[in-house]
Amino acid sequence: MKRMSLAALALTALLAACGQQTTSPVATAPGQTAGAPARPADSQIDPAQVVTTKSGEMYVRNQLVAKLQGEDAAALAASLGGRVLDQIPELNVALIELPAGKDARAVGVALMRQGQVLYASAQNVERREAPVHHDAVGAQAVNQVFDQLPQYALDANHLHAKAAWDMGYTGQGVKVGVVDDPVDVSHPDLRPNWAGKAYDPVTNTTYTDVQSWIDAIDAFDGKLDQKVDAEIEHGTAVASTIAAAKDGKGIAGVAPGAKFYSAAIFEPGFIGDYYVARGVIWSVNQGVQVLNNSWGGLGYAPLVKEAFDYALERNVVVVVSAGNSAREEWRNPAQLPGVIASAALDINNDKASFSTFGRHISVAAPGVDVLLASPLFLNANGSRKSGYTAPGGSGYQLISGTSFSGPYTAGAAAVILGAHPELDPHQVRRLMEETADPTVGSSGGFDRETGSGLIRMDKLAVRLKNGPMPDKGGAARVKVEIQTPGGYVPGILADVILEGDGADGAVYGVQTNAEGYANFVSIAPGTYTVRVATPDLSLTGGSPEERDTYVGKLTVTSGAQLSTVAPQRVVLVKGTVNLNPVDPYEPNDTPAQATPITYNAKAQQAYIFGKERDVDYFSFQGAAGDKIEANVYARTTMGGQLDSFLVLRDAAGKKLTFNDDSNGQDSSLTYTLPAAGTYYLEVSSCNILCKSEGDDPSQGTPDDSPFNKYVLELLKL
Repeated sequence: MKRMSLAALALTALLAACGQQTTSPVATAPGQTAGAPARPADSQIDPAQVVTTKSGEMYVRNQLVAKLQGEDAAALAASLGGRVLDQIPELNVALIELPAGKDARAVGVALMRQGQVLYASAQNVERREAPVHHDAVGAQAVNQVFDQLPQYALDANHLHAKAAWDMGYTGQGVKVGVVDDPVDVSHPDLRPNWAGKAYDPVTNTTYTDVQSWIDAIDAFDGKLDQKVDAEIEHGTAVASTIAAAKDGKGIAGVAPGAKFYSAAIFEPGFIGDYYVARGVIWSVNQGVQVLNNSWGGLGYAPLVKEAFDYALERNVVVVVSAGNSAREEWRNPAQLPGVIASAALDINNDKASFSTFGRHISVAAPGVDVLLASPLFLNANGSRKSGYTAPGGSGYQLISGTSFSGPYTAGAAAVILGAHPELDPHQVRRLMEETADPTVGSSGGFDRETGSGLIRMDKLAVRLKNGPMPDKGGAARVKVEIQTPGGYVPGILADVILEGDGADGAVYGVQTNAEGYANFVSIAPGTYTVRVATPDLSLTGGSPEERDTYVGKLTVTSGAQLSTVAPQRVVLVKGTVNLNPVDPYEPNDTPAQATPITYNAKAQQAYIFGKERDVDYFSFQGAAGDKIEANVYARTTMGGQLDSFLVLRDAAGKKLTFNDDSNGQDSSLTYTLPAAGTYYLEVSSCNILCKSEGDDPSQGTPDDSPFNKYVLELLKL
C-alpha cells in the first residue's frame, strides 16, 4: 500500500463466525431486475470538499465520523449546525454533514476534548489507482495448469497449493468476505463459489441473486461498457484469487472449497472509509471467517480500526495488502494491530519492485503477472450485459499488485480455518509465518521486504495435519494522560506504537481516542517496547518541540481479552491540544490595522481563525527596485490545516501579484517593487480567497480552524 505520526504513516488505492451484535437494517433485493435502489445524493463525496494534507492523506472537510458516547446522533448534529447522513448501529457511529466553514478534523478534535464522543474525525478518502495488467493472457514461465489455464503462482516453486489440496485442505465451507469493487458473480469461475449475497453499503442493500446484482452494477454506472473497466475489474480479480472454482475450467483459487461474499466499495473516484467500515460490518454479520482488504493508503482512520476490531474480536481473520508504494513505510490499514499484511513477490520469488515494505509485513505471496479473472457481466441467458467486453475478451487477465498477494494470503487463511476452525486470527497468522519459506527475501529469515517469507501451502498442510498449533493471541491497552496545572487530562491524538522484541518482532500502530486509550486486539503474546508521542502534528500543526514522548515496556499474555486486560498508564507533560489559540497580531483584518513587518524577518506564528473568513494584513516599507520574496509557511511546511493564499498590494490597495500554491499547499511570491512606499501582504486561506483570486473573501468558502497555523516571512533579495 503508501516522525512518529500515524496520520502521516498509513488506505494504495485499489491496486492491481462468532457471537454477533444485531445486524444493521438492510434492504434485500431478491430477483430485483429493474435496477438498484437510487443512490442517495448524500452518498456522493463532493470533490471540492476533499482536502489533501501535506503528508498526502485525503479527507472530506464537511463530513464528520463520530463514535457516540451517550448522545443522540441527531442532537449532536444539531448542536453542530449539521445533519445526520447515516449511522452504523453496531459501532454506535454516525456520519454527519457539517455546515460550510467547519472543518471536520478540527470539529472532531473539539468534540474529543469536550468528552462528547469517544472519537471523531473527518471521513478519510483515497483515489483509486489502476493495477498493472496486460490486455491478453500470454505464456508464462514455469507454467503449471491447475484447471484449464496456467497459474505459476500456485505451482511447486511458489505457493505449492496442490500439495495442500491433495491432503484434503481446500478451505472447504469457509466463508470469505471480499471488501472491494463489486465482484462479477456471473463469471463462470466465481458463480459456483459465490455465497449468495452481495452488498452495496451506500444504499445499504443486500442482493441475493446473480441477475439483480449484475443489474445493480449496471444501474450504478448507467451502463456497463469498456470505459468503466478500470473502475470495476479489481474485485473480480481479487475474489478469483481466493475462491475461483476448481472445476476443470478457467483458473482455480488458492482455496477452491471456500465461499465468498462481495461487499462493494462503490464510490466513483473515491473510497470513503465510512462505507468501507459498513461493508466490513455487514461481512462480519454474514458469518465470514476471513476478510480480504486489497485497498489502502495514507492517513490514520479510526473508523477502519474500529471496524477491524469488531471483526477481530469475533475471531475473523483480517488480511490486508501491504501497498504498492515501493517504499519502506506504514500505510493504513496495514499498520493496524491484529491484521495480516501481505507483500508481493515476482515470478522469481523476489520482492516485487512496487511492494511496500517494513517491519509490519507478515508474509509474502505472488503478486506480479498473476493470472486472474476479469469481469464478463453475463445475463441469465449467457449474453453479456449491455455489450460489455472483458479485458482481452477472454474473461481472464495478467495483473500485478499487492492487491493480489493479499487475497492469496486470505485464501491460505481460509485453508487453515477449513482444517482448524477453532484457531484465532493470531494463530492463523503465526501458522503462515512459521511454515513460510524463509529463504525468500534478503536475510534467510524475517526481513522487512517479505516478512517471514513466501507462504508454502505444502509445509502448511503438514503442520495442519501434525501440529502443534501456535499459542493464542492476546490484547493490550495503553492509557495516555497529560499532566497539566489543572490535573490530568486524556492524551488525545497520541501515536502509540508497540514493537515486539527481536528482529522479527511484530509492530503495530494505533492513535488514542477521546479517553486517551489505544487498544490492541489479537496481537502476538510477548514483550513489547512501547513508544508514545502526542499530539499528532500532521493534524494540529506545530513543531516537534511541542510533543512529549515516552518509551517503556509492555507484556501481552496469550489469551488476554481487551474487555478484561488492565491498561498500562503513560503520563506525559506536553501535548495538550489548543482549540482556542490566540493570534498575536489580531485585529489585523484591514490595511488600516496591518501589522508592520521588516525585511529579512519572520513573524510569530499566527492563525486564520476566529471568524468565518479571516484575512490578515501585514505592512512593510519598500524602495523602488527592491526585489522581495514573501513566504507563508503553513500546512506543507509545519502541518496543521491551512492551505494558504498570499496577496501583495500597493499603498492604494491595488493587487500587484498573488500566489496559492508554490510549495505544496504553502504560498510564496517574488516581486520587484515599482516605487518607494507602503506595501501590504495579505494572508488567508485558499478556501476564502482562491475563487476570487484574492479580491473578495465573501465569494469564498468559510474556513475557521484552530489548526490554521502559519508563519509569514519577508525577504529582500
